[in-house]
Amino acid sequence: MHQVRVAILVVGSIAAGIAFSVVAWAGNELSASSLTRMLVFALPLAGIYALSASGLVVVYTTTGVFNFAQGAIGMFFAFVYWQLSAQWGLPAGVALVLCVFVLAPLFGFALDAAIMRRVQGQSLVVQLMITVGLMFALIGLANLIWDPTAPRTVPPLFGLGEGVSISGVLLTWHRVFTIFAAVALAVGLRILLYRTRLGIAMRAVVDNRGLAALSGARPAFLSGFAWGLGCGVAALAGILLAPEVGSMAASGPLTLLVITAFAAAVVGRLRSLPLTYLGALILALALGWSRNFLSFSGRWTNLPETLPAIMLFIALLVIPRAGLQFARTSTVRKHERVSSVRDTALGMGLLFVLMGVASAFLSPTNTSRFAIGMGTALVALSLVPLIGWAGQVSLAPLAFAGIGAAAYARFGGAEGQWYAVILAALVCIPIGALLALPAMRLQGLYLALATMAFALVVELTFFVQPFAIGQGSRVVVPLRIGGFDFSSERSLLMLFTGVFGVCAVGVVALRRSAFGRRLVALKDSEAAAATVGINVFETKLAVFALSAGMAGFAGAFLAMEYRTIDPGATNFKMLAGLTIVLALVIGGVACVSGALFAGMFALTLVLIEENWHLTLWQGLTFLAPGLAAFGIINNPSGAVVAIGEAFAPYIPWRSDARLEAAELKEAMAESEVGELGLTRPFDEADVLLVDRALGVSNDLPRPTVGSA
Repeated sequence: MHQVRVAILVVGSIAAGIAFSVVAWAGNELSASSLTRMLVFALPLAGIYALSASGLVVVYTTTGVFNFAQGAIGMFFAFVYWQLSAQWGLPAGVALVLCVFVLAPLFGFALDAAIMRRVQGQSLVVQLMITVGLMFALIGLANLIWDPTAPRTVPPLFGLGEGVSISGVLLTWHRVFTIFAAVALAVGLRILLYRTRLGIAMRAVVDNRGLAALSGARPAFLSGFAWGLGCGVAALAGILLAPEVGSMAASGPLTLLVITAFAAAVVGRLRSLPLTYLGALILALALGWSRNFLSFSGRWTNLPETLPAIMLFIALLVIPRAGLQFARTSTVRKHERVSSVRDTALGMGLLFVLMGVASAFLSPTNTSRFAIGMGTALVALSLVPLIGWAGQVSLAPLAFAGIGAAAYARFGGAEGQWYAVILAALVCIPIGALLALPAMRLQGLYLALATMAFALVVELTFFVQPFAIGQGSRVVVPLRIGGFDFSSERSLLMLFTGVFGVCAVGVVALRRSAFGRRLVALKDSEAAAATVGINVFETKLAVFALSAGMAGFAGAFLAMEYRTIDPGATNFKMLAGLTIVLALVIGGVACVSGALFAGMFALTLVLIEENWHLTLWQGLTFLAPGLAAFGIINNPSGAVVAIGEAFAPYIPWRSDARLEAAELKEAMAESEVGELGLTRPFDEADVLLVDRALGVSNDLPRPTVGSA
């Protein structure tokens, strides 16, 4: 069955490529010479894509962590290479060796020692957001060190006008070196990972760290070596790509190389280097074909830019269907306290009052910024049931919000009609349900990559379609209900706050319902959920549709604040969506207060970006999310969870929190006395008491105290 599906997808992809080629044919001559020229241009790009993807595969294969920051690492060391060679006058070869074999590996070792060793074993969303935070931190650091507005050019290795002429096309020595470096790296990595003791130990550590250590492996060194190797490969890819992108004024083009690398790596199933290189070659040839023989305009202008995302999505569909997910083994499980509807309603009421008082003293500009923050919180709230409860990682919140904003603009937003908000949510529900279909086949990382590909396709191709925004911007206005409109910034802020509060109470009520419990069971173990009679397909379908509808609903309100929706998707870009997911995980992905934290985090970034125009503050708009993400390591449950647990004993109606704190204090005091030998030893009754105070389940088997 799998082979049939693969054949259908391959044949369908080829047929679609032929159809697009016929429709978009540019009229250029198709001959052996023109095809050779295309191949000459495609091979060096394939080498660069393969290098970047190889770094991803090596790190993931040997550490189990998928590195979203691979492109950002390459970007950063491309800037370092430019600094060493162009500014400080080092020979290009010396600068290349320093970056690839010294500085980048040292950075990888330091990164592993400081952060990545502690990430292993965490949930997937925490692992991904740590590397996303690293990506933003490197972008911010690059913007702080090198002025992003100043043009700079990295000359190719071995000069500009020298090389080999093939069919009238000059293949520079830089590109020749790129091709041979990619091939040599592929062979070298293959030998390292499968023919040397070091490589076998690296792959063993990711399977079972403790067992590998018993066999004589050194997990800490091997993990650091893997990250050093991955960073060195990323640096080489970034340096080789830099001359191809022209001006390096901005960090974006080099950073987004990682999207292309994802597509190539997934073709190799994140473990096969030969298939990874095949994926890189196919993608480079597809891009070369579109640039040399096809012409896209109007609504399809950005289609060539979506080829990596489209290839990524197709490769993910080829992957065999994942089996039912079993629960991860763990020695302890901490009970999650779910807020009551009453507590949430009181909190949202207090938020509404505080926002009303604060808005009286805010300028219209700052009031607008607060409204954007509350709209962002509403978008983040849509991810709480999906990621926080069901464990289905989605990186496309702003894609659905953008679709909702476009629907609001099309169906009555120009007149502020209330029903346009409902239609915005209804339009997104079936799209979310369709996205749930790959979720039945994909799990974990593959599902996250599929949603990211979806977000990128929406950003590049959806808004320019005539049925969405079209070629010109669309103007929308805030709601008008019963003769009253929310045109003033303060009334709009209060509307956003009230809507968020109502939705937050509804989400908490949903969490305490049978459906909410089904979602949590799905996250813990799909196999166990199916065993007790939960329909996994229907539950996933429902939560994806719910999340998409909530995001579309939030997008309609964001459109009211932006007042204008443009075809360039300025406010609904995929990277901005990653920031929302990152902020939600920092705050607490499973609670509504985490969504509020995400909104206030976005507000802080807007205030930094718009109020302080120094290079330092501009860099902080990227650096701040990156630095904040590292706090997830110490508190993977989220900042608001830790804050709530600290303040819970001081809330008048939280007598349970005060009792738990007192029991914990008493248990700890008795354990200290026991260790000093003044009374009795710390026995199993104390273990149960501490477990109860910490909220740890006692239903798991534990050895008797004093046993071997």
